Amino acid sequence: MAELERAAARYRERDASAALTGFWSLRNPAVLHVAQERERVALQLLAAAGIDLAALRVLDVGCGFGLEFTSLLRWGVRGQALIGIDLMHERLRVARGISPALLVQASGTALPLRDASLDLVCQNVVFSSIVDPAARRASAAEMLRVLRPGGWLLWYDAFRTRARDPHFRAVPRAEVEALFPGLAWRWRTLTSDIGIAARLRRVPGALALLDASGLARTHLLGLGQRA
Repeated sequence: MAELERAAARYRERDASAALTGFWSLRNPAVLHVAQERERVALQLLAAAGIDLAALRVLDVGCGFGLEFTSLLRWGVRGQALIGIDLMHERLRVARGISPALLVQASGTALPLRDASLDLVCQNVVFSSIVDPAARRASAAEMLRVLRPGGWLLWYDAFRTRARDPHFRAVPRAEVEALFPGLAWRWRTLTSDIGIAARLRRVPGALALLDASGLARTHLLGLGQRA
């Protein structure tokens, strides 16, 4: 419970900060660049796996304001087959205004869903906000519980960071694979360090060169299939 209370308090603090919400807006060229790269790589992985999203029941764990719903619907997920789970009532209230998804206020450590009832489970930068190892293990176990055999997990999160925020802890690939045993993974590294990208955003061609170098990548995008 202490971890859930800490996370909820931190999310409220972040949501109340005009500086943070403004920085992470798609109006920021660096953030838009990161989002477009992630969407491109995610679609490549899904296509390579032969996944027809229109046929799947999909869960977004930690859906927040529902910003990922727009992408999932654009990729072919049906609105009536999309479920969003989040701790924060305030965020879900906003999400209800932009998406036909079924939205439920709950913790990732206790998903109110049946065993093996979902085809695709997604998490986007949720686990890096869970700093307690036991809560990470519990959330991963719940995601596995609701995922059917042969189903897919779509993962996007930081594997390293320069930040010294006590509310943020990167999740290396080895830890992800230990949290989700029995999944066969396809991995990509992406997302150049957002601080560096923000400083370079006004230099023509600089972001493309930074990405191409691969030296400042901070995130993993993975698609794992359950046996």
